[in-house]
Amino acid sequence: MAYFQISTNSKGVMVARVQISGKDPQTGKQKLYVKRFYNEDNLSEAKFRKQLKLLSAEMEMEIELANKNKEAFRARILTFSELMAEWKESIKQNHSINYYLRACAVEKKFNAFLQKLNLHKKPISEITVRDVQLFLNSFTQYRQNGELVRLKKDLPPTVSKRKLAEKNVINRCTSYNLCRKGTNVNIKTAKRICEQCQIDMDEYFEPAANEKPYAKETIKGYRRILRTLFNEAIRYNWITRNPASSTKVGGGNSNISLRPVSEKEVFTFTEAKKFIKALDCLEQDQISKKMALKTMLLTGVRAGEMLGLRWSDVDLDKKVICIRRNRMYAPELGVYEKSPKTRTSVREIPIPDSLVQDFKHYSEWFKAIDENFESKLDEYYIVVNIYRQPLSPGRLGAWLSDFEKENGFKHVSCHGLRHTYCSLLLSQNVPIQTVSKYMGHSDSTITLQVYSHYIPDTKEKVISVLKDLD
Repeated sequence: MAYFQISTNSKGVMVARVQISGKDPQTGKQKLYVKRFYNEDNLSEAKFRKQLKLLSAEMEMEIELANKNKEAFRARILTFSELMAEWKESIKQNHSINYYLRACAVEKKFNAFLQKLNLHKKPISEITVRDVQLFLNSFTQYRQNGELVRLKKDLPPTVSKRKLAEKNVINRCTSYNLCRKGTNVNIKTAKRICEQCQIDMDEYFEPAANEKPYAKETIKGYRRILRTLFNEAIRYNWITRNPASSTKVGGGNSNISLRPVSEKEVFTFTEAKKFIKALDCLEQDQISKKMALKTMLLTGVRAGEMLGLRWSDVDLDKKVICIRRNRMYAPELGVYEKSPKTRTSVREIPIPDSLVQDFKHYSEWFKAIDENFESKLDEYYIVVNIYRQPLSPGRLGAWLSDFEKENGFKHVSCHGLRHTYCSLLLSQNVPIQTVSKYMGHSDSTITLQVYSHYIPDTKEKVISVLKDLD
């Protein structure tokens, strides 16, 4: 007969300890079998109890079958691939998409490594600390990518990058890179270009010596994924020690992504003013481009946040926009929506009067094709094509690059417009806490670490104050 007791762990998840009395197939004596079940589906206690009754019944049948076959009862230990498949489904529902995609990348690489050791079909309990360490060590060596070639001289004028992109020979990003001599291109792409344009491969391309080590932060990211997965095996009582926890990946724990933003990456006050003036001169058929780029510069929103902005998120009476979602693209998932980057990224950002007037004029452009636009604010995105359909995520960066080239501006990326917004506010002595809030940073120390050099030097003010003490 089964007996179970439900408790709650430190994470607030209900855990049931199931006890079943049965015979030991080896000795024939009575034995107490114990197994833990977790409320992973977040069921109510009543529903969780019903689920436990079914699981207990299944467990009793397995024990009875093991007795009949004179075999020791033990839940089958899954392989790495099997456990990863289960775990990925869980994190897909409860974690960020980026975390899920990182797990997919680690799964592919670690599976290939396990196949070389003939461990891919073995229980996860047979993977040792040394196996995981050797896997991580394989990324600390220089790697050679033989699939890349380098453009050794400019392509002939007869080669139209735009037409190649339209025919799907190359993507939009590659079409921009091909304008620069020395650019690395995938060898398959290079062959397609040469076949389409009837040019000699050896004349324009050469092998690229692409030898470089993986960044330590990347390797640490792989280790974190494996450590979390092996913790699942510990939770199931399959292993008693996490093999990934005992591995090492060099020294240093600093976050290298937090670096000061250079002046080359942002517009100055004068350049930003000219940038907005050039946007205001765009024709009516490019009003969506104008609103997207102008809003990014005047609010500091991320590209994904801008693409996810809907008309229901704009409050012209309060003169604010509300950031509630990101709209992004990943090869494995296509275009998808997700919650903002962090909890503090859900925020309201004030907009100037000029942008309020632009939004009012922009709404008329939507009303021209839908007289019921006012009642469908949650259906329409801010960044759209001429058909008022949401813009493909990859096009926003192309809009900005094209506009900068056509108007003679230096290249500043979409994220560079966000950097510009922050640097301009700080240079005008806006309090750091206020800037951090509108940027959606989790802590004002992040804002200081990245943008502190844009805060005006206050040495003269300090001297003035100290003089008053004399």
